[in-house]
Amino acid sequence: MVTMLRLKGKHAFVFGVASEDSIAWAICKSLAEAGVILHLGFQKRFMSRVFKLKDQLPAIAGFYPLDVATDADTKSFFDEFSKANPGIKADIMIHAIGFAPRECFDRPILFVDDDKINTAMTISANSLQRCLKHALPYLAPGSSTITLTYAASTRFVPSYGIMSMAKAALECWTRELSCHVGPEGHRVNAISSGPIQTLAASGIPGFDKILEHVEANAPLRRNVSQEDVAGTALWLASPLSSGVTGQCIHVDAGYSITMVPSNIME
Repeated sequence: MVTMLRLKGKHAFVFGVASEDSIAWAICKSLAEAGVILHLGFQKRFMSRVFKLKDQLPAIAGFYPLDVATDADTKSFFDEFSKANPGIKADIMIHAIGFAPRECFDRPILFVDDDKINTAMTISANSLQRCLKHALPYLAPGSSTITLTYAASTRFVPSYGIMSMAKAALECWTRELSCHVGPEGHRVNAISSGPIQTLAASGIPGFDKILEHVEANAPLRRNVSQEDVAGTALWLASPLSSGVTGQCIHVDAGYSITMVPSNIME
């Protein structure tokens, strides 16, 4: 199967590794197993965690600071990559970035301040456009960009608040950008993951109850894992998905097809 993926010797930008529980880290491991060379962007606040992981994957060729909150700081990642890897172009870009200030979860969304909303939207949604814009000169023909979203983009999830709007915007960016870069052969897709216990998810009130509900009601009667999402990312990164772009693919044990809990008939 790894041979069929035809990824050996390819290069990937990976943004969003925060800890060993990150979905982005599971994607790194899957890509590395398939022979991909990795170039990671890290937030300085997670630097110590990320650097502890680097020795676990010899496929990691470089680490460069990345702050997607501003255009200039995003560009600096690619400047640093280019200096260290002259002539190298990446075939894959993983955008696994999401953030909202604590205030967005501590009060009803009606009363969240504009600057906090803008921060969440800038980092969690608009950064896909910012990263792709600066990545284009360093992406090989036929590249695959993959971002991570959540079903709250189209339905109400208690306590998720502004991140629901951010994920909706992220999915819209996926469609818009795929149409913009598609004529040059580049692909852009989103994976809508079921709830997974990660560092980011730990900040969402009541998250454990969401996990319990999904496990009890998803058609597969389980929650998905980081590895489930990484498997789909690996497929999207490979030529096996060469005809797929602009899509939002659900990896959620089937929960997204349900409307009411199955125990409603009991």
